[in-house]
Amino acid sequence: MGASESRTVTIDNNNSPGVIDVSDEVVQRLKSGLKAEKQREQQQNSESRPISAPAHPPSSYTNPVPHPNTLYSEPSLTSMQVRIEKENELKKNDLYWAQRLKELETNLQKTNQIMEKQYNDAVADVKKRFENTTTLQQPAPCQELKNAVIECYKKNTNETLKCSAVVQSFTDCVNSHRIKLLANQK
Repeated sequence: MGASESRTVTIDNNNSPGVIDVSDEVVQRLKSGLKAEKQREQQQNSESRPISAPAHPPSSYTNPVPHPNTLYSEPSLTSMQVRIEKENELKKNDLYWAQRLKELETNLQKTNQIMEKQYNDAVADVKKRFENTTTLQQPAPCQELKNAVIECYKKNTNETLKCSAVVQSFTDCVNSHRIKLLANQK
């Protein structure tokens, strides 16, 4: 019995776990490799017959078949290594976004402070400008005469001239109140 060659193949899977995409060409190569293995086993089992065929049967491999004593050590990643690598990438990504979020929050706080200061300055400016024109919460002058004018107009909707005396007394009251305010300001 001869020495059998071993070969390690590592495949990076970018799809979801448990799913491996294999091209038709790879399937054909694998099938032809299995056929070649079966032929070798048959040849080894029938040692009594002289072997006139070449040591390696023709295959659909595009690369030449390595010498049986040559071993290639292909770098292989275990699922644990891949998982650790992905976790490290996720940690880096989390750190980046946490830092970015802190920067945005800091900028937002600075902007809010500036806007609040500008708002307070504007409020103070408005208060300063209208300091002299403060309106006291007093009832409007001549309120009873105003209500009397409204009542008169309601009663005499088609004859508004009947309310002229009430309107005149309301106008006199408003004018006298204006004169009092002007006299108090001087």
